[in-house]
Amino acid sequence: MTEKDAATLAQLVAGCREQMESDLCELVEELGPALIQEAGERDNAGQDPGNRIAASSLKLALTAHWGKVTPALKASLAGRTVQAAKTGNGYGDARALKIVNDAEIALQLVAREIVERLTTACREETNPLERRISYLVLRSAMTPGDTTFKPSSLWSCIEAACAEVSDDAAAGILLLQLVGERLATELPQLYRVVNESLIDAGILPRLKRSYREMTLVDPQEAAAESAKVASALDRLVKARTKDGEAATNESGGGSLELFDSMKTLQAAPAPANPDTHTNLVRMARDSGAARDVRPQDAVSLDIVAELFDQIFNDPNIANGMKGLVARLQTTVLKAAMLNQRFFADRSHPARRFLDSISTVAIRWGKVVNIDDPFFVKLLELVNKVQATYDGDMGVFDAANAELDAFLAEREKIEEQQDRELAAAVHAREEEIRLTRVAQMRAQRAANQCIGRLLGPTVAREIEQFLRSYWRDVVQGRISQFGEDGAPTEEALETAVALIWAVMPKHDPGERQRHAARLPGLLKKLNAGFDEIGAAPDERKTFMDTLVDLQLAALRAEKQKSPTAKAKSTSTPAPTPEEKPRARSAGPTLQVSHATDRGVRVQDISLPSTGELDADNTPDRADLRRVRQLVRGDWVDFITAGQNRRERLTWINPSRTMFLFSNSASACAISITPEALAVRLRNQTVHIVAPDRPMFERAIHGAIHSLDKRA
Repeated sequence: MTEKDAATLAQLVAGCREQMESDLCELVEELGPALIQEAGERDNAGQDPGNRIAASSLKLALTAHWGKVTPALKASLAGRTVQAAKTGNGYGDARALKIVNDAEIALQLVAREIVERLTTACREETNPLERRISYLVLRSAMTPGDTTFKPSSLWSCIEAACAEVSDDAAAGILLLQLVGERLATELPQLYRVVNESLIDAGILPRLKRSYREMTLVDPQEAAAESAKVASALDRLVKARTKDGEAATNESGGGSLELFDSMKTLQAAPAPANPDTHTNLVRMARDSGAARDVRPQDAVSLDIVAELFDQIFNDPNIANGMKGLVARLQTTVLKAAMLNQRFFADRSHPARRFLDSISTVAIRWGKVVNIDDPFFVKLLELVNKVQATYDGDMGVFDAANAELDAFLAEREKIEEQQDRELAAAVHAREEEIRLTRVAQMRAQRAANQCIGRLLGPTVAREIEQFLRSYWRDVVQGRISQFGEDGAPTEEALETAVALIWAVMPKHDPGERQRHAARLPGLLKKLNAGFDEIGAAPDERKTFMDTLVDLQLAALRAEKQKSPTAKAKSTSTPAPTPEEKPRARSAGPTLQVSHATDRGVRVQDISLPSTGELDADNTPDRADLRRVRQLVRGDWVDFITAGQNRRERLTWINPSRTMFLFSNSASACAISITPEALAVRLRNQTVHIVAPDRPMFERAIHGAIHSLDKRA
């Protein structure tokens, strides 16, 4: 490596450090109001007099002095860099030793606990970062012993800055605890950005995330949780034994009868409503077949029944996923009853398979595409496990190996597709910039055209559709054919026809005309959906809504009495003045569409700053959340109440364009960070937070619920 390369890398490190420190200072500055509120709540709700005094003192100090913290933090961070360069470690030396009092000792203990918590919270990101730092040190881009990226070093600066707030030891300890709680969530995001920047620069890029992983867990934490679960299981078994449910059939005959009962239940016809899922384990638990099982088997039965209750009742799990896991009820029960290690050990083959289902499901959100290759593969493996599992863990080992191989292959395919799409979008960045200028004019005209069609009687659902999806259609036609072009006029006529289609029609002639025009209207709506690359589930959702609105209009026609009909033909009486209902001004964001590599790309940006109102101006905190996104993150885009889950697959070098795509959809989204921040603020975008797999959550929830009752 040449000296120039080392200098370039050193500049990269300096940029990462500067960005991290800037984001940290922003974050700390914004904590003030939340900390004041929390201190006030502790003052009002606390029972211990000492704690209440500390909270009250802290609230007053925060109100008066929090503004000093950010400047002090900036100075401390700058001084830390110099100190690390001089000493090589950043921890000081023996000359800094001094005698401390009890209050200072208490403060040091609290600080140590917080550092340990932050270190654990950030470990998923700091572990690969430490390897990258070692790489940079070897290439002279960083000084040996540089600790500026360590959580302990950052916390030392934060602790020193917080000392500006209050001299009271109890208030200072409470302040550090409150700040530490919030940083445990936020600090890992700052490290993610550093790692992503180094990956983009080619620094050990193989140390990257896979969409197969959700949240990584520290081995010590996993061991502690396993011990806690095992202890809870022991308590539940003892409670069963005390309640008189002693073992009446040590040979396991009761379990065999139970499994036969489960097979009978599972073979029964499925519910007529696909959104209804029957807990067969609960039914078996309440049947006579469960009377003769051993206490430990009864506990397993209780837990699995509660587990599926939690899954089926969870509104955040898609119905398609609930239907998939419902097929595994007998299999899960058998695996748990044969070996209760299933509940406590995440490495158990059955647990690994069930958790893999959860990690793959993140790509769908609340709507499962049953034609997606991922779902097809999961369904195939679930059916295979259900049909062949007889107690041999090798069935799950084989399923895990097959799923791992499938995911590895799909990941390669998607990475190649993402690279090709990103290259195509990158190549036309200048074209996109020029297109945005033209689209700004076209969108303004489209908004005006749609606005002229809307009145107080237009159904709310139709207004949302016209201001979003159909606005994009009109905008595209204005860009291509002009505002007076025949295709543009046809799109506006279609909007008028749509509004009329869902209004009550009391005249037989109107109903006949509606029936005759409906096929043509649906054809034009679908053509518009094609033009903007709307996903099939988005079309279906709107078409279902359209049917509902038409049925509601039909019911209104039937409820119209003959007297009312007669009155309707006479001169209408003046109606009392009604207060107009609040109406959305419609989206301010600019939207255009183009096709790259056979994929429809929707480009979203902000108009010029002068045209933005307060509701459509990017917020600093939202911009920071956008900056913290890294490739592989999932985001829900919400338009007119319909969700599209997309994965961040590319960020251009200047970080002015983010590209989202999903292999399950033929439409991708390119969006500026400012526009994404506005959508975050307006809650039309939701960042999908990593979470524990649904089976793991359900197991812990079920055991906790039963243990609490016992």
